[in-house]
Amino acid sequence: MSVAFQTPARALAVSALLLLAAAPAARAADPTPASAPTALVEDVSDGVGGVQPMDYLSAGRSVVLKAGQTLTLSYLESCVNETITGGTVTVGARESTVEGGQTARHTLPCDGGQLLLAANEAGKAGVTVFRSAPIALPGTPAPQPKPDLTLFKTHPVLVLTAPGPVTIDRLDVSGIALNTINVPGTTLDTARQGPALEPGGLYKVTDGKRSFVVKVDPKATGDGGPALGRLIRF
Repeated sequence: MSVAFQTPARALAVSALLLLAAAPAARAADPTPASAPTALVEDVSDGVGGVQPMDYLSAGRSVVLKAGQTLTLSYLESCVNETITGGTVTVGARESTVEGGQTARHTLPCDGGQLLLAANEAGKAGVTVFRSAPIALPGTPAPQPKPDLTLFKTHPVLVLTAPGPVTIDRLDVSGIALNTINVPGTTLDTARQGPALEPGGLYKVTDGKRSFVVKVDPKATGDGGPALGRLIRF
């Protein structure tokens, strides 16, 4: 009886082939990663199960509305705002598919790419300003940081993970005092209660350890309306 021994190189090759053959099965066994959020719930009728205002929804999510019930969604990438009455709503990547209901749809000004990034980071521990701080050359004034978000209204909607203070620091104008807003719940619409920001202004908005550099569009208006385009979510 003879025993054949594989050389180390041959053994490694055989192992690699075995790993490649097993890879599809291993991938099939892995759980599917959670989908990224694509839509924001602006408003929803009482009695609609599973959703509430300021929830993020992912593509493929279905919501059933009874006759007369409404659901208002804003899409983060496409900046599409929808008010849907009745029927079965299936959330998409850029707009909804609705069966048995009616949809009123229009587009709002928003910073779609940064809203998607903010949605993916919202609520994560240790999240700070997304962008690196600019570096000043010796003897020159420090450049202003690039904004993480652009607001298209002067009254932001603040969404927190827990009640607490939010500070607003003007970055592009010196000598303006730090403004502190106490948010009693987890959501505050500053159009109803709170200060307005200046069109064209650059601010650092901070909730505890988390911060965003926020640019207000020069043409921003002071009214309220949908949270899309004025949402700061920590």
